[in-house]
Amino acid sequence: MRPNITLTLGLRWEYYPFGYSDNGKGLRYLDLTTGNVLIGGYGNVPRDDGIDVGHGQFLPRVGITYSPTPTTVVRAGYGISADPNNWRYFRNAYPAVLLDTNTAANTANYIPAASLTGLNATGLGGGSYSVPVGVALAPLPDLSTGVVPLPTSVSTTTIRNPFRRGYINSFNVMVQQQIGRNLTFQTGYAGARAIRPLVNMNANASPPGTGSAGGLLSTSLGKNYTGTINALTPFKRNYYDSLQTKVTQRFGSSSSAGFVWTWSKAINFSDNEELSSLAFPYPTFWEKNRGVAGFDRTHNFQIFGVMGLPFGKGERWAQTGVSSWILGGWLFNPIVSYLTGAPFTVTSGGNLNANGSSQTADLVGIYRRTKGKPSSSTQTCVQASCQYFDPSAFAAPLITGNANAHYGNTNRNQFRGPGYFSLNLSVSREFKFRERYALGIRADAFSLTNTPHFANPNAGCSSSATTVGPVLGSGQLCNNGSSFGAITGTAQPGGFFGPDAGNRTIWLGANFKF
Repeated sequence: MRPNITLTLGLRWEYYPFGYSDNGKGLRYLDLTTGNVLIGGYGNVPRDDGIDVGHGQFLPRVGITYSPTPTTVVRAGYGISADPNNWRYFRNAYPAVLLDTNTAANTANYIPAASLTGLNATGLGGGSYSVPVGVALAPLPDLSTGVVPLPTSVSTTTIRNPFRRGYINSFNVMVQQQIGRNLTFQTGYAGARAIRPLVNMNANASPPGTGSAGGLLSTSLGKNYTGTINALTPFKRNYYDSLQTKVTQRFGSSSSAGFVWTWSKAINFSDNEELSSLAFPYPTFWEKNRGVAGFDRTHNFQIFGVMGLPFGKGERWAQTGVSSWILGGWLFNPIVSYLTGAPFTVTSGGNLNANGSSQTADLVGIYRRTKGKPSSSTQTCVQASCQYFDPSAFAAPLITGNANAHYGNTNRNQFRGPGYFSLNLSVSREFKFRERYALGIRADAFSLTNTPHFANPNAGCSSSATTVGPVLGSGQLCNNGSSFGAITGTAQPGGFFGPDAGNRTIWLGANFKF
């Protein structure tokens, strides 16, 4: 637009039709209004199973860069991205796969089809024989009409119809300022709003105390669906807000160092789409799912650098001779990371009898972090020394029958575990021989300080204690001599495994170039 203003505009349209199989037929879609599975391309069923996926989405992008002075730059941007989820969760939808439990109706009378030592081998050579029963397989469905009633004991996955695919709004504004010749400072806001992100929701969810018979699908269709029926559902909104700051300083010709700090908060209702599930799927309790995301880290600090020794050609000392050849060219690359703790949920056992739901513990006292943990990643944990929080603050909800079945008073991801610290260091050098040959050597140390990266504490409340909680409606305290509240293992941020999983690891390498 002007020499100091650049505007970038874009518009994109994306359309995702309903999927189909490699044989030209449609997918296996369970209609939640009828309980029938529609198989596209069979009988009178259209290949797209009659799924309304809308007319696609227009996705704009806009960005602006403005330089009010030669050393100041303001950048801002906004864009919309479609959720590109394909239809992969239909790969195991009924009747593509039939999974039998291989359990007879009466396990006490179960008789194998053949045996030399079991019941049907008794009296071999004379007398009577037991009739071999074996395993009764589920009957194969008739696909000719394209409409197959879902057996009440079968599990499957489906979607909502109409299916309104979600999208993500991303936006940011950043200010970058150069101070002097070698110092650069940048700070700003970055955020996102996911509109209708997919969640894996139990379609037959029921309120506490009602079981599968009280589920949404069972009551609407007049059948008791005991299988797990999940519906991938575009659901509510997810939020991300952050303050991002970066400082970079250059030193001489071969060295620089920097600092990055991200202060952020991510809120969602479920992580990982169909890889997990909505913990409280009954509509009355949907808001109980709302909490910080499982990957949320309030603060993320990173210190990094590339530091060359001040020796050798072009440096301050030992610019020529043998000392230049030996001492020059060494590069040190440290990375220091610190992240605050990840969230966790205090779960509880007990007969909640709510189809598709998890249970949480009751908070019956003041939550207090004692910050106990093993002294090393190999220490055998003694509960008292490893307790990260006071376990006596929690109790299992007191449920004496279906009439008073209820959730605990804590919510998803309400508490946070220990932070994470790591120092990695790389040292490298390239030795040149004439003009055509070079020998490179490198050493990498992961978790140089050998600082253990502890996982979240055991937050599964057992109800085998004998002490009753002080709050009306709460049951047995969770402090029962188990590992509840204690840290018993290590972990990597985000669940990744590798050389930085906690123990010091050193790699040595070399290469020859010609």
